[in-house]
Amino acid sequence: MAGIEAEIPYNVIIIGSGLAGLQCAVILGRKGYRVLVLEKNEHIGGTLQSFDYKGVSFSTGMHYVGSLDEGQVLNRIFRYFNLFDGIRYKRLDEHGFDVFNIGGKKYAFPMGWPAFENYLKALFPEETTAIQNYINAVESTVCGQEIFNLENPAATYVEKPSQSINAWDFICNLTQNAELRQVFSALNFVYAGDRNRTPWYVHALINHYFISSSYRVVGASNQIPQRLYQEIEKTGGRVLTMQKVTQLLFNEDHLSGVRCADGNEFKAEMIISNIHPGSTMNLIEPGKIKKSYRNRLEQKTDTLSCFALYLKLKPGKFRYQNFNYNFYLQPDVWYASSYDERLWPEHFFLHFPADEPNPQWVDHLSIVTYMSFEEVSMWKDLPSNARGIGYKQFKKEKAEKLLALVLLQFPELENLITDYTTATPLTFREYVGSPTGSMYGTLRDYKFPLASYVGVRTKIHNLYFTGQNLNLHGVMGVSISALLTCAEFVDLPELLNEINDS
Repeated sequence: MAGIEAEIPYNVIIIGSGLAGLQCAVILGRKGYRVLVLEKNEHIGGTLQSFDYKGVSFSTGMHYVGSLDEGQVLNRIFRYFNLFDGIRYKRLDEHGFDVFNIGGKKYAFPMGWPAFENYLKALFPEETTAIQNYINAVESTVCGQEIFNLENPAATYVEKPSQSINAWDFICNLTQNAELRQVFSALNFVYAGDRNRTPWYVHALINHYFISSSYRVVGASNQIPQRLYQEIEKTGGRVLTMQKVTQLLFNEDHLSGVRCADGNEFKAEMIISNIHPGSTMNLIEPGKIKKSYRNRLEQKTDTLSCFALYLKLKPGKFRYQNFNYNFYLQPDVWYASSYDERLWPEHFFLHFPADEPNPQWVDHLSIVTYMSFEEVSMWKDLPSNARGIGYKQFKKEKAEKLLALVLLQFPELENLITDYTTATPLTFREYVGSPTGSMYGTLRDYKFPLASYVGVRTKIHNLYFTGQNLNLHGVMGVSISALLTCAEFVDLPELLNEINDS
C-alpha cells in the first residue's frame, strides 16, 4: 500500500498521528487539502493508544478530559470532530471527581467553580479572601487567553503577564496557609508542575479545564483516534502506519517531501510535524536550517516522564469508583521539582476505567507516577528486546515498590491481582516519540517565556509544528495547537465559527 501511495503527491504530509496531527488532517481535509498522515508505530493516536494485555484493554495516557459539559470548550471541539458519534463519556462524581490524599489528609474536588468555591471556603473559613482572589485570578487568566475560549486571538503569539509569573510564587502570595497552598496546587500531576519554573497560566488553564467538568471515556481511549481516522478517510485523506520518517527532503531551500525507514518517499507541498521539535530537527540534514534554531529546539528541557503499573484483577471483586485517586506520601504536591530517585515512589495516580459490560466493577487498573529518564538511560540505546535481565529486574523492583505504596491505601487489592505489566520512560519514548519519554512535552519556564515558546512556523517556510509542545499539553492543549497550525492554511475566524456552531 505504501509503495502505491508514494507515487501520489500530497498538499500536506503530517508526521505523527497524535491527537493534534489527526485533528489537523481532519480540518485540512474538510477544507479541500489532500492530506497524508505517517505514523511510525503499528497503532495511531499517541497517548490515546490502547494496548491489550492478557485479554484486557488498557489505555496508555488519556485518563480523563475536562470542560466537556454542554457548551463548554472541549464539548464544542469534540462536536466539530464528531467525537460524540459512537463514543460514550462518563461524567465523573460532581461531589469529588478527583480525590487527593496529601500527606495523610483527604480532599475531594467538586465539579464546577461555584461548588469548588463553596467547598474551599467551608474547609478554610478564615481564608475566604485568598480563595476568592485565587478564583478571580484563574478566571481572569483564562479569559485573557482568547484561543482557549475559541475566540480569535489578536496574534498567534502575544506574551501575556501570566506567562512570566511563577505559579507557586503567585499561590504563596495569596495565602500564608501552607495547607491551602497545597490544595490550590493539588492538580499538579496533570501538568508536571515545577515550583521553580511552571508559569501561572499553565496552572490556571489546567485547573479551569478540569474543575469546570470532568469525564472519562467509556471503554478504550483509542476510540478517539479511530473515529478521527474515519473522518480523515471521509475527506479522501490517508493514514499509513509503520512508516517512520527518517529524513525531510529538500528542493533547494524548501521541503519537497519525506523519506521513510523502509525507503518509501512521499511528496508534498507542505509538512506538519506532530513529533517533538528536537526529533524534527534530527530529520533535517546539516546546513538546511539555522544552527542556532536547531540547537534551541534540540536542547529544550522536557517535563518528567513516568512509570506506569497496569494491574489485571479478578473480575467482579473490585468496585468501580467514579473519581481519580491521587496519593502524596508527603504534604507536598510539588515534590517532583526536586525529584530524588532514592525516595521513589512518593506519589501515585490511580485511574478507574469506565468499562462495559460490568460498569459496577473493574477488572483492571492503571497506576502512574513520575519517573526520571535518567533512571533508565543505561538502556536507552538498546532495542526493547535486547535490554536483558537487568532491565526486567529494574521494572520488577519498581513495580513492587509502587504496588506497596498503593496497597497502603487499597489493601483489598493484594489478593485480587492476577497479573501486571509496566511501562517506563523508554516505553513512552518508543510509543509517544518524545526523546525522554516526557509526559507533557517541553517544560514551560516563567523566567524565559519566549525561549519556552515553540511557534507553529519554523525557519523552513513550508514546515510547521503542531502538538503538545506548542502552548499546552493534554487533550485541550493539543486541540488548540491543531487550530493554530491550521490557521496557517485556512481562515481561523471562519474555522472558529464552524467549531462554535457545531
